[in-house]
Amino acid sequence: MEEVEHPMQMVPLLMREDNKESDDWISEFNQIGRGIVFNRNDDYDPKVVSLGPYHHGKKKLKFVEDYKPKAVKMFIDGGPKIEDEYLNAILENIGYVRSCYLEEFMPSMYTDEDFAIMMLRDACIILSYINVRKEPFKKDAMIKHLGTAVYNSIIRDTYLLENQVPFGILEILVGLRYGTDRHAFVKEMETTFFKRFFHVEEETELEEARGNNIHIDMLGTEPLHLLEIFRKAIVTGHDRDPGSKPGEHRCNINNLVWHLEKSCCCHDDIPVRSEHVFRSVTDLKSKGMDFSASRIKSLRGVRFRPYELCKSAELKLPLLYVTKDTRVFFKNLIAYEFSPYVPNPSDKAVTAYVNFMRLLVISNQDVKELREKQIIINGLGRDEEVVEMYKALDTFGAEDTSFLWGVKMDIEEHYHSKAKTWIADLWTTYLNSPWSTIALFIATFLLCLDIVQTYYAVNPKDSNNGTGGGSAGAHH
Repeated sequence: MEEVEHPMQMVPLLMREDNKESDDWISEFNQIGRGIVFNRNDDYDPKVVSLGPYHHGKKKLKFVEDYKPKAVKMFIDGGPKIEDEYLNAILENIGYVRSCYLEEFMPSMYTDEDFAIMMLRDACIILSYINVRKEPFKKDAMIKHLGTAVYNSIIRDTYLLENQVPFGILEILVGLRYGTDRHAFVKEMETTFFKRFFHVEEETELEEARGNNIHIDMLGTEPLHLLEIFRKAIVTGHDRDPGSKPGEHRCNINNLVWHLEKSCCCHDDIPVRSEHVFRSVTDLKSKGMDFSASRIKSLRGVRFRPYELCKSAELKLPLLYVTKDTRVFFKNLIAYEFSPYVPNPSDKAVTAYVNFMRLLVISNQDVKELREKQIIINGLGRDEEVVEMYKALDTFGAEDTSFLWGVKMDIEEHYHSKAKTWIADLWTTYLNSPWSTIALFIATFLLCLDIVQTYYAVNPKDSNNGTGGGSAGAHH
């Protein structure tokens, strides 16, 4: 393998310092009994296992470090090669391996053989955990040796920017053990994480998501590590919602709304500005906006649908399962997008999505609304913990030039449109249920009858003239 041009990055110092300051503030805040504590000291550091040299040798990681030789044996047992053959394959590519890491963080005490052994052990514990061939006994064996708590924490440590093994090494080992080629292995890893993140279980659902959602395909690019694959799997989206059909037309009243605003002189021109004054979910709901889970399984699956006849505006958001590891995952992906020498520096899709959600979710009521619409599945327990999670995700003032810019403009235009607000109030007050619609219809019908009755009571001559004229003509 050729040496890589740009090695794996460390978390920018600014982010680490901000993380520490946030922890100090939370600790002080909690002492007076009014805060929700997240232990964010190790958001960028491994909790149970080191992968690669950046955190190798830490005392708190010794328990899993001692288990790694067993993971090697578990991985190669039953295969066509012995351990020395795997080790020699890594040594043949040791120049590539060393080039994957920053030179200043590579201890000089590592000989090529020491480094190759580290890579073999770290790669095997990843592959044993991922369980490429879905062999149940491997999972059971790992849990037996490590315990459930440690086992469940390994996936969290694979999300860390500074805790990665070169993907090329994983490819080499899988090729030697199973004969799997690179393209198939990349696809398998993307599919595995895609299913994990979006909780896709049925194969038919996965195929639908693939067909309408992604080209889960990195065949033209060599991923440097698993975190790049994780990111790719969740941000590559399709332009069309699979729930709609090409060429489908709906009854849209936007032109009517535009003419109404113009004739009433009530249209507020929204100046073009670089920053949008965003509103929370609760505030947007009060302006008639509805929320639903997007069927596009991608962080790019944010869609805004304007007014349709008898329907309010709708904002579709990707389904998100919030767990104890979600904060760590997003923080490390943001750190990755802010790192130098990433493949596409202008593509900050994760940062843009997180920033968008931070603007929408500012209170427990916002979380409750999204939870009830099954957009957020809260695995943390209390809604306020989700709010605190979003507050902990700093996007460091990144300018939004992303796919969400147009959505933000549409939301701003909707929010400032008085005519649309009136229609939203009409819908919310009178048309949001069959009973209120029936009541409105009956009230309107009775009002019309009352008007007609009042008219003829005030103008009885019109009625008499009509009747008398007809009688006279008949008599003549």
